[in-house]
Amino acid sequence: MNARWILGLFVGWAMVQVAVPLWQIWKYEDVLRTGTAYKLRTAPVDPYDVLRGRYVALRFADTEAPVRAGDAIGEHQPAYVRLETDAAGFARFVELSSKPPAHGDYLSVRCGALNQASGRMYFELPFDKFFMEETKAPRAERAFWQHGNRRDAPPNAYASVRVKKGRGVIEDLYLENIPIRDFLRQEPTGN
Repeated sequence: MNARWILGLFVGWAMVQVAVPLWQIWKYEDVLRTGTAYKLRTAPVDPYDVLRGRYVALRFADTEAPVRAGDAIGEHQPAYVRLETDAAGFARFVELSSKPPAHGDYLSVRCGALNQASGRMYFELPFDKFFMEETKAPRAERAFWQHGNRRDAPPNAYASVRVKKGRGVIEDLYLENIPIRDFLRQEPTGN
């Protein structure tokens, strides 16, 4: 009987070990399939992760929003930022709150400092990496800097992000309204 008990514990523990990563993958894929799409302006950098390979690290423009009236949110605290789409089709962060909004799409974020001049609080988005094939990530980073994020050019580099129930997943990167992989196919490899 003791051996059955040990075998039962082993099987149960093995099932948990498999179920946890599968659940995380399912949540990620569910957001990609059924979440609302938003476009966020970007400014990339190209680092390397030893375990996961090359990725384009992303910095997003305008990651600040006013705090909802009556809410007291401090630095480094979790919060929720409500999103809307502006006239140009890009995401706009409407307000930060300590609780998920009752209506509309929102992201779970971590607050930063309060901008005293504007009365708006900075926050960190829950995503900042877009993984690509080893050979394409450095080219993507160069293409973003050459074509998409120059200060003298109109903003034409952005990430398409799916949002659902506070979770956000980067769907694709775009440069000049073309998915980055397609854009790289059009670019000469010497760039």
